Amino acid sequence: MIDHLTPEALGFHTTPDGWQRQVGSRAIDFRAVRTRDDFAQCERLQRDVFGVSETDLASFSIMVVIPKTGGEVIGAFDGTRMVGYIQGYGGWVEGRPLLLSDLMAVDPAWRGGLGFALKSLQAALAVQVGFREAAWTVDPLRAANARLNFERLGATSRVYEENVYGEEFAGGLYGGLPSDRLYIHWDLDSERVRERLFGAYRPLNADAAQNVPDYPADASQTRVAVPTDIDTLLARDPDGAREWRFAVRRQLETAFTDGFSIVGFAGSRTAANAYYVLERQPKGQ
Repeated sequence: MIDHLTPEALGFHTTPDGWQRQVGSRAIDFRAVRTRDDFAQCERLQRDVFGVSETDLASFSIMVVIPKTGGEVIGAFDGTRMVGYIQGYGGWVEGRPLLLSDLMAVDPAWRGGLGFALKSLQAALAVQVGFREAAWTVDPLRAANARLNFERLGATSRVYEENVYGEEFAGGLYGGLPSDRLYIHWDLDSERVRERLFGAYRPLNADAAQNVPDYPADASQTRVAVPTDIDTLLARDPDGAREWRFAVRRQLETAFTDGFSIVGFAGSRTAANAYYVLERQPKGQ
């Protein structure tokens, strides 16, 4: 039951300042961000991880009001240094409460579990204040994010948004690509999500989509390819990366119109391509 989705049940130990959890071989401290110094570390992570300009930065003056919406800003610390953080606004959309998990940044040296831990804690705290679902957007070409979102977290998507922030957004990261996004839905009250947060689900292996037909396909399940490492592709072949942007846009927009949703992801770091796994949804859902 969703009522059992607490920090303690998810492996976080309460400390005087917040929580602590083992991430890999390291004990990481987590706490709600409230001080100007901690907000400054959030700003630093945005610059370091996303290469955003001062115009695109989610600044202290924006983040400081997030707790007033029912949302939260959560920092992950190795000693006094913030190595990851997540922020989510509380809102009311289409007649129901929704947590908009707007941004998460993790120091590259700390990737491999910290993003999952931050999302897990965010879910538990959201449930405590009455949210039963969350949403966020991601770049469709980022395979590592796709594995986290669809396999480890159990989120789904059937909405594609074109060039949300313009082509100038985070140029150091996106190289001038249109800033397309997938709108991600996270049903915190679903068995699909709970079994992942509690570790009862084994993510798809790299070969799981090998025999799934490419979209378009007259089948209940299909796949759409994405590059395994978009950052390397952007550095070596920016024109090729742009071609991927428009190819994936075309396929996913058409698949969503055709009644499919993204429900999984399969791929490995050594393969040229990875794959979104899509399933056709019953009419009315």
